[in-house]
Amino acid sequence: MRGATFKPKVIVAIDFGTHGTGFAWATVSALQDAAGHRVVVYQPFTQSGGHTYPKDLSAVLVNRGGLPVKFGEKARNAWDRELARGNPQGFGYASKFKMAIHGREGKSDIPEFQGILTGARRDTVKSLVTAMLTHVRQAALDQIGRYAVGGAAYTADEIRWCLTIPAMWTEADRQFMRTAAVTAGLPGDVERLLLVQEPEAAAVYCALNAGTVLGPDRPEGQLEVDTPGSRFMVVDCGGGTVDITSYQIRAEGVGPGQLKETRVADGDRLGSAYVNHAFVTDILADRFGEQQLKQLVAAFPKEVGQLETEWETEKVRLVSETAADGTPVITDTVLISIPGKIWDALDADTRARLTVLASGETHYIEITAHEVTTLFESVVRPILSTIERQRAAASGDGPAVGREQMLLVGGFARSTYLRDRIAKRFGHEVRVITPMDPAVAVLGGAVHFAYDPSIIWGRRSKYTYGFGCSMPFRHGTDPQEKFFIDDDGNEKCNDRFVVMARRGDLVPSDHKALSTVAVFPKWTSVQVTIHATYAHDPEYTDEEGCEVVGKVVPDISGSVGLPTSERSLDVAFSFGTTEIEVEVRDRRSGAARRAEVAFDDLYGRGSADRPDTAPGR
Repeated sequence: MRGATFKPKVIVAIDFGTHGTGFAWATVSALQDAAGHRVVVYQPFTQSGGHTYPKDLSAVLVNRGGLPVKFGEKARNAWDRELARGNPQGFGYASKFKMAIHGREGKSDIPEFQGILTGARRDTVKSLVTAMLTHVRQAALDQIGRYAVGGAAYTADEIRWCLTIPAMWTEADRQFMRTAAVTAGLPGDVERLLLVQEPEAAAVYCALNAGTVLGPDRPEGQLEVDTPGSRFMVVDCGGGTVDITSYQIRAEGVGPGQLKETRVADGDRLGSAYVNHAFVTDILADRFGEQQLKQLVAAFPKEVGQLETEWETEKVRLVSETAADGTPVITDTVLISIPGKIWDALDADTRARLTVLASGETHYIEITAHEVTTLFESVVRPILSTIERQRAAASGDGPAVGREQMLLVGGFARSTYLRDRIAKRFGHEVRVITPMDPAVAVLGGAVHFAYDPSIIWGRRSKYTYGFGCSMPFRHGTDPQEKFFIDDDGNEKCNDRFVVMARRGDLVPSDHKALSTVAVFPKWTSVQVTIHATYAHDPEYTDEEGCEVVGKVVPDISGSVGLPTSERSLDVAFSFGTTEIEVEVRDRRSGAARRAEVAFDDLYGRGSADRPDTAPGR
């Protein structure tokens, strides 16, 4: 239940990403209340290639019984050793499995499930997410537990947690994440476990921390928040997705309740993992041949994985340069060493061809600068198109106040090629800013958001929400099959959709949409069904694409037998957080019950399960 009773002493944010997962935290005190001086503690990790990162690898190793035994880089290293022995212990390995959560647009080819986890189903994915969150939760508690004030360490009951989620996720995905988090030991109530959209968290971070203005001189700068009404866009490029969200600064600037979302978030599966995927499907398939590559993957999975790991290391090192016409280019070739087992398994013609392509060197794959650029462009070009689409949508809000701004964040934003392509395309129209370390923007911003959630004033509703209700019958408009006479002798239409928020509406974080439902004297129980749809003006709850996403059975026992005029329910929808809340209260007794909103994977395709609607309004 949401309320103002919980006063945290510690804030912990967890950023569960496609490539990596990490946590950051801050103590709550008067000295920390000033966001500009707040100290956020990060946990650094050393990944393959020797570079540090604020996250560990999102990877889990499970034993024959399916129980997790190692996480992160330790899991990958242990899996590599196990593969070298032929996996005699029957282990399973999973990485990048966050991409298997958002599954309604077709199965993603990015997650890796190997060993006994091969062909993992959605329930297995949930157990892996739960295991990863359990591991990170314990690591955070261990670190915070060593920090004592006045001789006393902080306890788990004094922590407010915050999980980051992609803006493109549906409510089904968000519920999946919350359920997994609670199973992992995180608190279940919404005051102690917050969800924040990743671009939203990044916006808060960039308003508080200096970054680099992408352009010819690359001066230092940060998000300008002094111009009331000015707009900015957050482009969050992570391992698996790109999320784009637009915001506007209210008159008072950034402070309590001063950011509002101006457009429904846009995004796609366009993260840096897809550059790696293109390396396999394009480069390796070209060098080895598609059929031989399949055979190598089956026979030498560890060694093929080493090729991908070496490409990832080289990819991070690549630096974009500027051609004479100002176009960003990559001029370096990349050499990837071929493990001996793979080289020996290749046919003579393939080995000869690879030697020629590698300028006479054996045991190497040489990737030309043009091919490297093509790999990046396979992801960068559609990212630019997605940004264009969001900017075009934002133009419908009227002329911008002051200069438009764009924040580039996320692990993929470390790529100088991506930065330069965005700066080249949009820099003359938009002030493009990236933090000093774009990989920590979401994680750090999540800490600031959880410290003071009121900084976000309003969000855009992703769907049209409402509930089912019978209403006066409209002859000539309503379908005759929905006609009935109620207990008071009135002509009514069943299954009417009472809209509480429309798709794209701006809903303030403290706003509640209210409606009233009448209850007949003889009724001893009633069910209020909650519906969602992409349609802007739904008429009936059984329209195509309209789904039941929750229900409330309110306590009406205190008014049984009273006339309809004295029996009514107040229905309240709260939309301003990253999750919706629905409460139904009996006006006579004051008894209130909340909805259990349960989105599923069939979302947007209609629902065959349509419970009875409330009797009257």
